[in-house]
Amino acid sequence: MFFTPQDEFIVNPDGTTKPVLGTVKEDLARGMNDNIRVVTARQGKYVRFKNGDVNVVEEALSRAPMFANAIVSRGYKNILFVGHYNDHQTHWMLDKFTDRFIDLLPPERKDMHSFPDMNIVAQFIPLVMHEFEYDVSFSYTRPSESKHKGCMHYLYDNSKMTDRSLMSSHQYKHGQSSLSIEGDHEKFDAVVFLGVPMQDSSVGFEEDQVREVFAPYCTPTFEMVDIYYGVPSEVKWVNGEEKDSYQNVQYAFDIRSSWDPSMNAGYPEEFNIMDRMFSVY
Repeated sequence: MFFTPQDEFIVNPDGTTKPVLGTVKEDLARGMNDNIRVVTARQGKYVRFKNGDVNVVEEALSRAPMFANAIVSRGYKNILFVGHYNDHQTHWMLDKFTDRFIDLLPPERKDMHSFPDMNIVAQFIPLVMHEFEYDVSFSYTRPSESKHKGCMHYLYDNSKMTDRSLMSSHQYKHGQSSLSIEGDHEKFDAVVFLGVPMQDSSVGFEEDQVREVFAPYCTPTFEMVDIYYGVPSEVKWVNGEEKDSYQNVQYAFDIRSSWDPSMNAGYPEEFNIMDRMFSVY
């Protein structure tokens, strides 16, 4: 599964789909590649986001719409995205021989040594939803610390997304007991966590802890979607009731298959990666 400049389809909350032109995707990929080079040169920082195997911008434009389609297929009306980004992370790719990459490579990538850091890819989901003009309301948290905005929020700003941002007191991690969010918004019926780690992996966290932090900003029955790549842990979402989201992931793959002939082979490795990353509480 690779980036392709073909026209594709995205999901509306009512279950219908609409096209996104391949030219839009190509222009967006070119612009983001250029913007990353500009901001890193300007700030004197280095971000390794592509090599001979992988271009993470293109990977994000390939994968983020699938995550977005899975999210929107649950029928949410107003979504809060809670991201996680550290400006000191200079590599946006994982070496397949390191312990951070925990899956089998899909067949078409068997000779590659790199795979996109899927927690970085997840940060592109709000940007893609904005640029592809998904018909759903959403906002995203903007941490106060500059080190947690960096290159990623520079891309957000260049896409003119600032009116969707809500200032947060800090960058959130699971297990924290509080988070203040400022700005006008309707109550959210979903909170989507993008690559958010635990504050303490030895202690973990309970589902009720997370729900209590975000309940003041949400409807009484809001759902929480956790999009995270990493080793499964028994101390995450303790006492939480995970909802069935398999069909949402399957739906995203079905839509991709409807316009991308290369998906007809199935690619179970790619499906398993996305299915394991996507959980709903």
